Amino acid sequence: MEKAKKEIPVSKVLEAFTAIADQRVAKDDDQTFLVTSSDRSKEYTVKVDGVCYSSNDNATYWQHYAGYPIIAVLIFTGKIPLECPDLKVFRNIPWKALNTANHNRYDLSTKDAFAKLDPAKVDGIISSAKRTITDIGNLGIAVKGNREKIITTQD
Repeated sequence: MEKAKKEIPVSKVLEAFTAIADQRVAKDDDQTFLVTSSDRSKEYTVKVDGVCYSSNDNATYWQHYAGYPIIAVLIFTGKIPLECPDLKVFRNIPWKALNTANHNRYDLSTKDAFAKLDPAKVDGIISSAKRTITDIGNLGIAVKGNREKIITTQD
């Protein structure tokens, strides 16, 4: 079991908040959850085995930190609290398109996603995401990638 090596980027928590806001997390069985991507073209598989969480999203698989599907499952299952004060601002944010347009510079994607919000509100959102990262760190979970086939939901 490999523990997370890199700190979770704030943007991955924001993506998880969007997955929760858009109701894109589903329980398959007691140990398996499916999380649909923001463009709804893929489903990621999150497996839970005790304190080990695995996912086949790129961040988890390649970077070895909890990607947004794992974070969304932790919130969905109540393992960590939903620290977001205003979930409606996260509905239908096209993270995949933003990340692609910004060449995976997540700070720019975050800036674009919340460009129309009051800067004080954005500061509150970022603080919420940082509290979520702390909550995850306090869980003491192990994170690893899994080799489940990514389900393509569009032709």
